[in-house]
Amino acid sequence: MRSAEGRGRTLDEAVDAALIELGESRRNVDVRVISEGPEETLVEVVVIDQAPAPAGAASPANGKAEAARALVEGLLKHMGVRAQVTVRTGTDPITLDISGRDLGGLIGWRGETLRALQSVTNVMLGKNLAEGERVIVDVERYRQRREHTVREIALRAARQVKMTGDAITLDAMQAFERRAIHLALQDDPDVGSSSIGEEPDRRVVVGPRKPAST
Repeated sequence: MRSAEGRGRTLDEAVDAALIELGESRRNVDVRVISEGPEETLVEVVVIDQAPAPAGAASPANGKAEAARALVEGLLKHMGVRAQVTVRTGTDPITLDISGRDLGGLIGWRGETLRALQSVTNVMLGKNLAEGERVIVDVERYRQRREHTVREIALRAARQVKMTGDAITLDAMQAFERRAIHLALQDDPDVGSSSIGEEPDRRVVVGPRKPAST
C-alpha cells in the first residue's frame, strides 16, 4: 500500500503536498493527521486499493456531479449570467465546464471571481461531498490555459535561478497555480520550489535545490 507524508501551513496544503508526491487525487486516498499546529500541519496520505464496481452499478459520483451542475447553473441564473454548464467526462475530481459568450467577468482578475464561485459551490454542496472532496469549476478552459502559463513562468524562473544562483519569489497565486509550478519543477535536479505566506497572498519561491543530506 503506497503512502506519503505531506507538510504545509494548513491541512489542505499538507494533503496537496502528499498528493503531488503520490500522483493521486483526493478521492483515491485516506488522510491521517499526524500533527496540527499554528505553523505546520503534518499528514499521512495512504492510497486506497479500490475494487472495480459491479457491472451496471450506479456511480455515486454521477449523482454528485449532476447535483453540482444543477447548483452552478442555478447560481449563474441568479447572477444573470447566460451560460451552459456541463460535467467534464473522465475527470477526478468532478469538474464543471461553463461555456458561453463574454464570460471574462465570470473569471475576474487572475481568476478571483471564478475562485469565489468555486468556493460557494463547494460550501453549498456541503454534506454531499466526502471529507476532502472538492468540485472544480472552470470557465472556457481557463484553468488549463492558466496552468500552461504558470508552467512557462516556472521554467523561465528556473533558467534565471540557474544563471544567477539567486532564489526568485513569484507573484501570489491560487492553489492550482502553485501546484502547476511545483509539478513543472519537481524533476529538475538543480532547481526546486516551495510555498511561503498565507492565503490569499501565498507565493511560490523558486530557488537552487539543496543537496540531499548524507
